[in-house]
Amino acid sequence: MDVLQTWITVGVPGLVIVGGLFVGRSRLRAWIGYAVLLALIVTFALIPGGGFSAALIGLLAVVFVATGRGTHLDARYNEHHEERGSFTTADRG
Repeated sequence: MDVLQTWITVGVPGLVIVGGLFVGRSRLRAWIGYAVLLALIVTFALIPGGGFSAALIGLLAVVFVATGRGTHLDARYNEHHEERGSFTTADRG
């Protein structure tokens, strides 16, 4: 297989799965997403001429790590539905 066929059969579906795994702030899903990204990097690194594609996917992994996905920062992050107290008119007095 060449690089284009690998992107069509493995790369695009893999990135769609990764995109779904990184929605929200779940640590478990983030770690599974990192495993899928690693599998994609290895796949493209083994394809002749796929080094640039592997580097692009690796850059995506670096961006996710830099934003704190799957790290201790996720434990401190509150989703909008978890902060319901700020949207109520009840007296907290």
